[in-house]
Amino acid sequence: MIIHFILREVILTWCIGKLIKVTEKLQTKKKEILRAAREVFAENSYQGTSIKAIAKKAKIATGTFYLYFTNKDALINMIVEEMFHELLDYIKRERANYTDGFDKLQASMEACIKLFIQEKNMAKILLVQVPGVNNAFNVKLIEIENELIKLTKEDLDELKSQGRIPDEDTFITALAFVGSFRQVIINWLRQGKPENLEEVCTTLMKYNLRGMGKSDVSC
Repeated sequence: MIIHFILREVILTWCIGKLIKVTEKLQTKKKEILRAAREVFAENSYQGTSIKAIAKKAKIATGTFYLYFTNKDALINMIVEEMFHELLDYIKRERANYTDGFDKLQASMEACIKLFIQEKNMAKILLVQVPGVNNAFNVKLIEIENELIKLTKEDLDELKSQGRIPDEDTFITALAFVGSFRQVIINWLRQGKPENLEEVCTTLMKYNLRGMGKSDVSC
């Protein structure tokens, strides 16, 4: 009995170890496909991107793609979801370094710009390639923008309660604030202008703060 018990435990441990290795291998391959797909989607339109092109970039057979994703929509959904969390996590980490409302506002916008400069493929997919493809993608993109608007409104509400900005509708102000950055980034992606996106961040911050009625703009 003891020998059977030990043998069973050994076999079970071996099977579990084998399963873990297979799972890790599958996860690694999935990440490679996602990474390759980001590059392909950023270079081409959504409609102009084929599963064959993604498979070629990922160095896998086209048939292998379907072991990980049911179709192209499932893939782009995961990419957008992944980018959504990356962007928000990065923004929140940067904001956590500050307590002042104006500093948090600036940190949010600078975080967006810094990440989009570092991850230009992400910016292209979220702001240029995916919008308008279908309702499901649009809903997710709206969710991303709404999260940023929500953070901005929270900062504005705090500043308003402190009497540091005029008594105005903070939701409308947050929409305009986020929208101005979004439009400049889109123009940078499509036209290559402004060339230095980081420098423009300061100009946009001053513009928006003056629009809120803050006279002593020194950021």
